[in-house]
Amino acid sequence: MNYQQRLNFYLGKKLSENNYNIDDFTDKKKITDYVIEKLYTEPFQHLLIKTNNVDKYFYLKPGDISGDTKFFYICKNRWHDYEDSVILRCLNFGRHWHAYYNKPLHNIAFKDKLNIVFWRGTTTGAPNRSANRFILVEKWFNKNNNIDVGFSHICREKYKHNYINYVKEKVTIDKFLEYKYILSVEGNDKDSGLNWKLNSNCVVMMARPGVTSWLMETTLIPNYHYVLLNNDFSDLEEKLEWCNQNQDKCIEIIKNANDFMKQFADEALEEKLEEDVINKYFELTNS
Repeated sequence: MNYQQRLNFYLGKKLSENNYNIDDFTDKKKITDYVIEKLYTEPFQHLLIKTNNVDKYFYLKPGDISGDTKFFYICKNRWHDYEDSVILRCLNFGRHWHAYYNKPLHNIAFKDKLNIVFWRGTTTGAPNRSANRFILVEKWFNKNNNIDVGFSHICREKYKHNYINYVKEKVTIDKFLEYKYILSVEGNDKDSGLNWKLNSNCVVMMARPGVTSWLMETTLIPNYHYVLLNNDFSDLEEKLEWCNQNQDKCIEIIKNANDFMKQFADEALEEKLEEDVINKYFELTNS
């Protein structure tokens, strides 16, 4: 996407197409009305100060977004069927972008990695959600020597009884990078590791993203930027076999993913784009 297309993407459909009634903008708040995580308030306050928008009205929806978002909501992500909220980059920036801008040094050549599908993650999300983590571990935990998946941590007490036996060791990013094929599985919202995974020299395997953020996950092309999996992960063994038989195609997919990630590499440009998004938001909603 070019600069203007990305700006429109982050603004959401209604604002970018000027297809809304300003009377809908009723939940007007200022930052002082919120008592929320510093991961969200401090960077957002900094952005408001930097763009001279401290006296404007807005609605900030902090945290992991897992449902309906209106056109005037400011969020770190939105679900694919809610295209109207506004996405910013600064909200919980470190969690999603630190490992992208600080690429791990552990960089084994693809041909020297293990022919294994690998995943670790915590028990976020919900068992009734499409392509969820619980389906993955139930279906593939210790079922195939070349598929190594498991929870690294039980983060919710309600899941402890059913999933404590699906826990494996917690690992670093460097450990992920020892494997040719790494899974991306959404949790409460996006997979927070997808940014660095697409920027690595591993093949990313995942179901079609249901959540989009500053990364623009919903613009990724299946079997071009990543290997597409069924929502129930039933084809994981089959796709592993395909990858092993098509190493040249895997290298192409890695290159395509890396090329996609290059559009985020210029931090100064990314900051300017975010400033343009928030300025346009206030221009439209505070008029």
